[in-house]
Amino acid sequence: MGAEAVFTGGLTYRVDGSRRLLLDVLRPAAAPDPCPLVLFVHGGGWHEGDRGAGMHPWLNPLLVSHGFVTASVTYRLSDEAHWPVPLHDVRAALRWLRAHAGEYGADPYRIGVWGHSAGAHLAALAALTATGQDRVQAVALSACPADLRAERLDSGNEVARLMGPDAGAGALAAASPICHAHPAAPPVLLAHGTRDEVVSVGQSLAFRDALGAAGVDVRWAPIEGAPHEWGDRPGCTDGSEVAGTFGALALPFFREHLDRH
Repeated sequence: MGAEAVFTGGLTYRVDGSRRLLLDVLRPAAAPDPCPLVLFVHGGGWHEGDRGAGMHPWLNPLLVSHGFVTASVTYRLSDEAHWPVPLHDVRAALRWLRAHAGEYGADPYRIGVWGHSAGAHLAALAALTATGQDRVQAVALSACPADLRAERLDSGNEVARLMGPDAGAGALAAASPICHAHPAAPPVLLAHGTRDEVVSVGQSLAFRDALGAAGVDVRWAPIEGAPHEWGDRPGCTDGSEVAGTFGALALPFFREHLDRH
């Protein structure tokens, strides 16, 4: 990370009863103008993981080194709260970041969101269903579970645990990003390993087609031979923590759509 970045951790963005929800901000130490801001949403099957994943050198620190303000969010996992609470948390984080952007050298009108796996699912829905102060201008997704409609709510799997025992008819469609493609959606980067053993690459292919049919600017980035975890790991065998990673794909995409023109 180096001296050129400033880390501010444990910022409360939402209070729900006695529960304080936190996010971290990592930003350039000095920037002449307000920077674009990007929020990272961690994966973990909606039941594990934490916001610290955004501190992998090939994720938020990489964006910061290129002039972005970044944040990483804690959202409630499925052992604490069920759908749609995690999505509401991510939306609340986006609203908080927009409201406090000036305090961290960020531009409230140039905000992106990205995530891997379950984090990509929440990032996609936050971007596609946003209204008002939680709108974003670009979204980058890795290994996104885009269509949950074929899941069984009585299966006990990760999706069933996310939805909870009281999920009603239509809940799986409401929680499926593919069902929310619309012409006003922001530009989308879709990256997916072609040998993903957890979330089929077919999910992203179908999502790509649905977004394209709706007239959305969608960028397709298949990662040949990569398994599910590719977005959470460095991508090169030579020890590089930059080239060949999710950050290396997302950086030019965010620069294209969030930099001033």
